[in-house]
Amino acid sequence: MAYNKEYMIMILDNRRSTSEEFKEKAVKCCSDIIKQKICCGKKDYLSFVLVGTERTYNDVNTNEDHDGYLNIVQYVGDLEMPSWQLLMNFYQFVNEPSSDEGEWLDALVVAYGMLRKGMESSKIQRLRLVLFYDFNDGFNSYDSYKDITESLLTDNVDLIVISPNICFIDNPANDYLPQAIFSPGKKSDQCLENEKHALRLVSQCNAKLCNLNEGLPAALKFKNKRPWTWNNKLRIGSKICINITGVIHCKNECTIKLKKVWNEPGEVLVREWGHFIHGNQVTVEKDDLMEGYMLGGSAIPYDESVDDDKIKLAPGLTFMGFIPRKLVYDEYFAGESTYLILHQRGMTSSAKKLDALVRVLLEMDRAILCWKVYSEKFNKARIVVLLPNELEDDCPATLSMIEMAHHSQYHFFEFPKLANRHTECSKEQLDAVDHLIDTMDLTLKSEDSQTPRDTFEKDLLSFTKLPHIFERNFMDIMARKILCKASEDDEQFQEMLKDKNFVEAFWKLPEHFEKDAKDAAKKVKKLFPLTESDEWQKKLRARENRKEPLSQNTKDKDNSNNNGVQLSFDHVRSSTPAEDFEQLLKAYVFPIHDSTQRDVKFNYYATQLCGVVKDMIFKTDSLTPTDFEKIAAALSVYRKRCFIFNAFDDYNKYVTSIKAKVVERNMNVFWDHVIVKHELGLCFIGEPSLDEQIKEKDFYSLEFADAVKLTPEEMEMNDPEMDEMLANINEEEL
Repeated sequence: MAYNKEYMIMILDNRRSTSEEFKEKAVKCCSDIIKQKICCGKKDYLSFVLVGTERTYNDVNTNEDHDGYLNIVQYVGDLEMPSWQLLMNFYQFVNEPSSDEGEWLDALVVAYGMLRKGMESSKIQRLRLVLFYDFNDGFNSYDSYKDITESLLTDNVDLIVISPNICFIDNPANDYLPQAIFSPGKKSDQCLENEKHALRLVSQCNAKLCNLNEGLPAALKFKNKRPWTWNNKLRIGSKICINITGVIHCKNECTIKLKKVWNEPGEVLVREWGHFIHGNQVTVEKDDLMEGYMLGGSAIPYDESVDDDKIKLAPGLTFMGFIPRKLVYDEYFAGESTYLILHQRGMTSSAKKLDALVRVLLEMDRAILCWKVYSEKFNKARIVVLLPNELEDDCPATLSMIEMAHHSQYHFFEFPKLANRHTECSKEQLDAVDHLIDTMDLTLKSEDSQTPRDTFEKDLLSFTKLPHIFERNFMDIMARKILCKASEDDEQFQEMLKDKNFVEAFWKLPEHFEKDAKDAAKKVKKLFPLTESDEWQKKLRARENRKEPLSQNTKDKDNSNNNGVQLSFDHVRSSTPAEDFEQLLKAYVFPIHDSTQRDVKFNYYATQLCGVVKDMIFKTDSLTPTDFEKIAAALSVYRKRCFIFNAFDDYNKYVTSIKAKVVERNMNVFWDHVIVKHELGLCFIGEPSLDEQIKEKDFYSLEFADAVKLTPEEMEMNDPEMDEMLANINEEEL
């Protein structure tokens, strides 16, 4: 049976004397640990312990010492692997009522007993305790301190202590390595005693002390046995062979594995094929087509023989050619990883060859294009580029190997327009951007600082502990969706969603960095003014004009009739609403050059039309087919003009209000003969998406809450077409 990775127990301080801010941050840190374990530690075991609770519930108090280990509650249940349900249970578990009593050493004993019990039932590779505790004035007994630390050391238990008052300095007695201390200040004797025993944990049981800023990377950090070097050969032609070592500089590693699905269960997915040239759809024969993919706006042919599994290539780097360095664009080389290439250790001949190669590349301003095959097993070739690095006196010659992105990644790229003399930035603009970057620099400048700091390293944004931005965002979104679902039945989760400080308190930047960055950002915003673009409106109007072309003679005739001619009416009449609305627009709206005034005038007449149509629908005793035609024509012309005047929302709100009253009055006949028949539903910009199509389809359907089922005879009596036919028959008889 394979070993499971680790068993981790998190101990949280729940006493009344502990600040609420520290409790919130501790809960947030624990939840992040659980979410990270869900991604990459599915075989790990997790559990929790609370110290400082009103009630007492733990195995040590129940089975061994009924008078000791009070005010400590352990998580109920057996060993559990990380899951979303465990995260929800944790949120409920930390809501235990608090008290002023509870000792951290007793909590360690309870958690240690849970570890030993877990070792008996399952094979565990690593044991880890994470203690969140505020070493304040609370009383703690240290009679069993030595026995407890020796037990932890004997069983090789990793202890991580996270406290709000811990900071770091560079210890000159230990090669200026970072050392954890408690922040200085005036403190009581009991507080100093608690801090002294906490610091002794480092020497007694190899514990690690840190604050909340370092808590998450410290709790998730472990020794990685994976080799981070790649030993192989660089072959140039048939004569030159250089033994190289590739060291990973940075690698895009994501522990979240997403499964691509094209449709939800139960949905029907239909693929539609279309062929276009310069935006125009064309009809082609199947024999005239060839497979390929799109690189930006260019079609690239694709050869399936490249992926032939029977072809075996030699591992290593194989030279393809020299290319100018300036032709290596960053947008095209965005693969999974970046390697630093240098000669293998002890290979003097390879070191000399690589040094000469780098010097030539630097002098000629060239780069090397080659393909990389990782090994015999992973034999798929990848196109890479070798870029020479600047030579240094105390370092060997090196190359940077950048992997070229594959065609499946190109749809993520966004290529900006090329700069010209109109779009080129001025020196003042570039200086402002540089200043903004400098103000956001989170690196401490001091070499060996004796001033206490909040971070273990001097760099406030160390890349060794930088979380994967996609993982963090994805898991936060997943946690929020699960909380939203659980909040329907539990008020506790509703309060968590409302509490925004729960996240802000943990991720807020230092105030001086935030203030300087905001001032610099204001200057950048001033030097780079943003203008509103109406290109999309012009394209939309051009598309509508193409759909409904008008002859030039008709346009000239309309212009001659309306320009300079006053109409005999100035409002929309109920007798001919569609015609009146069109004439009013041509006479009093279209001639206006100012766009704002033109929109105001359009809204004025559109409001009149909407009022007339609504009165015709709901204030007429019985609607006839003629009324249906008038209403349909009026709504159709209003809907068409909304595309030109960018009034989509106004029309959608209006037709939605019409639907609400139709449902209220059970006017399904009107709805079918006017709205559905003439497709006068919601309007969208451009081609509607799948969601918009579903929304539009749902809009046309009516659901009557208290609908009365009509008999066929009643439905026939309410049919206006039947009424009109009977009226015509009566007129003929007369």
